[in-house]
Amino acid sequence: MSPLLWGALGAVLIAAELVIPGLFLIWFGGAALLTGLVTALWHDWGLVNEAGFFTIAAGAAVAAAMIHARRRNASAESDAAQINDRAGQLVGRAVTLSEPIVNGQGRVFVGDTLWAVEGPDRPAGAAMLVAGHKGMVLVVRDAAQER
Repeated sequence: MSPLLWGALGAVLIAAELVIPGLFLIWFGGAALLTGLVTALWHDWGLVNEAGFFTIAAGAAVAAAMIHARRRNASAESDAAQINDRAGQLVGRAVTLSEPIVNGQGRVFVGDTLWAVEGPDRPAGAAMLVAGHKGMVLVVRDAAQER
């Protein structure tokens, strides 16, 4: 087949992806364009070799696209798992105690929300660092120990 025919086939497949989005035609179009480029470099390649190269290139392109999509979805799922974990989002944040921690229990304002905290006994106004959480109770430690 002529390199121009492979290029035309690639262009048609890529254009079809714009009209009928499905995320696969673009990879077949790219494989056809690559086959056209390789055919232009080696003129007497033969139709069987061209078709074989196209098949391998299309399979590799689709496999690469699937691997990329899985990785992207995995990272999106990990971000989505934390979207409703308000206490988990506060881990690592520096806070100032609103009420003293007595017998390991106290309170702190973060934004406009009053949170229950657990940690070492400290007076109100002490700088603390959110180290973790147990449900909706923040676990804090001294911010001065981190320096």
